[in-house]
Amino acid sequence: MKIKNSTAMKERVLDLWKTYLLSVTAQDMLLGEVADHLYVGDVDFKKLSAKGKRAPVSSYVDIGFSDDIGEMAYELSHGGEDLAPYSELSRFMKEEEIGDALYDYLLSHITMHKAADIQDNPYYKKVKVEGKTREGHITLSVNDYLPGELIQTYHDGFQREDPFAYGEGAFFDSRALFPVLLENGAVWMSVVLSEIESMKEPLKRAGGKVITYGLGLGYYTFMASEKEDVESVTVVELNPYMISLFKKKLLPQFPHREKVHIIEGNALTYIMTQEDGAFDYGFSDFWGGLSDGLPLYLSFAKGCARFRHTMHDYWIENAFIDYYFRPAVMIYLMEKVLGRKEKPLDQGKKAAKILRKFISFLDKEPFALEREEDIYYLLDTKTLAALVRKFVAECL
Repeated sequence: MKIKNSTAMKERVLDLWKTYLLSVTAQDMLLGEVADHLYVGDVDFKKLSAKGKRAPVSSYVDIGFSDDIGEMAYELSHGGEDLAPYSELSRFMKEEEIGDALYDYLLSHITMHKAADIQDNPYYKKVKVEGKTREGHITLSVNDYLPGELIQTYHDGFQREDPFAYGEGAFFDSRALFPVLLENGAVWMSVVLSEIESMKEPLKRAGGKVITYGLGLGYYTFMASEKEDVESVTVVELNPYMISLFKKKLLPQFPHREKVHIIEGNALTYIMTQEDGAFDYGFSDFWGGLSDGLPLYLSFAKGCARFRHTMHDYWIENAFIDYYFRPAVMIYLMEKVLGRKEKPLDQGKKAAKILRKFISFLDKEPFALEREEDIYYLLDTKTLAALVRKFVAECL
């Protein structure tokens, strides 16, 4: 990659570095509270809504995050090398400014929803789950979110003013029920906001003969089969208990179940024998999230690289770009433009090894960064997704 190291380029990269440090700090706070099941109770969020759209969220951040924000601002201002590189924010901002910036960031990345936002979905209207049903180690049941319980939602779309966002938070103003699949007692999949939002684009692109890898609760299968321009939906699923449970309890409720065909098999094996053009569109979704999903996504993308007549998309590919590959680009720019070697997020040894290869791949790419605008083009999700797929095909 050729980079024109002008003064303007250096200033832009340094400014992006400040944005990156703030974004990671705020989102780690947000997702940390999601993991800890932050619950803001005894608040009438519906009543607060009368004061304006942001009033309930502002109250939520005040109650749920004020102490954390104050502590974090203090630690970043006084932590020195122990909190590097995030303590470098104190070079750009005073303690009070850091606190205000963290507050504003959380305020803009948390939303309030009504239960109807998920329950008005066609899947909810047609497919009903009651009680518990078990097949082997798989259990179909119903779970709920309490009003004021913090959850993670799907971050979609690159924004120039907020390029390093990788997580969003939300809460409901009332109790929200949703179907859930448990594997050995732990949640494997549920039809919630993040699931619904993350499948909007893959569902728009589905048409003709569709193949999907991973069954779960059959949300994608259901929604795809409802489309008039979808001829059939073939599902490849490894777990026989999941298939059995789905056929007994869920599939009979599908209005267009005649379109659905299920194959018991391993996705990574099946993709190697799949004929190019046998299906018009493919969608893979057989990982649980970011941590377990990265190697599966990359392995499967490599298997799909040979396709020319079957378009294929991957569940939460945007999230992989947001969390792993855009930070890797930032680390690359810091070294090439400012001569500073920085470490990426603590994403695990396997991920770090992959990202080092990706950074080496970037260095050899025939890509030119001559203007500030070129940086934003490189950071854009569409550009990075294309680069990642090329990286997978050539280097993994």
